[in-house]
This record gives sequence, structure tokens and C-alpha cells, in this order.
Amino acid sequence: MNFTFGWNDWFMIITAFIFFSLFLLIRKYFPPSLVIIIWAFANTYVASIDYFLLATPFDLYYFGDNTTYEASGALFHLVTYPCGALLFLYGYDKWKLYGKKTFWYILLWTGFSLFFEWLTLKNNDLHYTGWKLYYSIPTYPLSAVLVIILFRFTKRKLQDLSIQELTKK
Repeated sequence: MNFTFGWNDWFMIITAFIFFSLFLLIRKYFPPSLVIIIWAFANTYVASIDYFLLATPFDLYYFGDNTTYEASGALFHLVTYPCGALLFLYGYDKWKLYGKKTFWYILLWTGFSLFFEWLTLKNNDLHYTGWKLYYSIPTYPLSAVLVIILFRFTKRKLQDLSIQELTKK
């Protein structure tokens, strides 16, 4: 494994720390079971897409200093992405950004996500070998819609369970 610890690794660590710190500020907004479900979904979803596009025959991009998997890159999968999903859902639910507001909220987050991807490129954490930034434009809204669907489904099921528990008492 050809691994050197440089600025790009620090960027990943600092980013994960910031996202996790922001998550800690809002964590009590969500029931723990919902956090676990969203966290697991975000890890599985992002890892599946990344490993599919990172692997042969596509080899469209890689994280870190080389094409092998690095520990600092795991922070993005295990911490940054799930915290980002929960921060996105916090704003969506807390400020009741439903209906037409959802469209604008997703558009705003797509812009942020594209900026963050660009920033990751500029800090040499992400390297394109065939991917282009504009390929990501449809992926962010799709991801946002999927996480909203999962959130609403899970929230409704948890509320149904709470009502059932209350009626049993």
C-alpha cells in the first residue's frame, strides 16, 4: 500500500470532524432508531455507488493519494456522508420544507454538494480519471429524494409503533 499522510488526509479528517460536530448539535432531534437507519442507508448507498464507479472496468475516480482504499477515505463513507444526510433531513423536517419548498431545498443542497465535491477535488482528496463534475448534477437530487422517501417512511412507521404502544397501555 502506497500511503502518505498529507494535507488531503487532514482535509478529510477536518471535514469529518466538522460534519460530526454539526450532527452532534442536532442529534436529539431524531430518534436513535431513525439515526441508525439513515446512517446505515447513507453508508450502504454511497459505498455501493462509489465502489461500482471506482472499480474496474469503470475506474472513474479515486479518493486519496492512490487508487487503493485509504483509512482517511473511510471517514467520508462512515462519517461525513451519513452526517450530511442527517443535516439535510434536519433542515427538511425542522423547517417543514415540504411541497414546492422541497424542490428549492434539494436544489440548494445540490449546489452545496457540487461545491463540496469541487472543494474535495481542489484539496486532492478526489481525483477524476474519467468522471466529470457535471456528471454529479443528477446524482445529488436523486440521492436527496431517496433519503427523503426513506426518512418519511421510517418516521411514519416509528409514529405508528408509538401509537400502538400507547394504545396497549
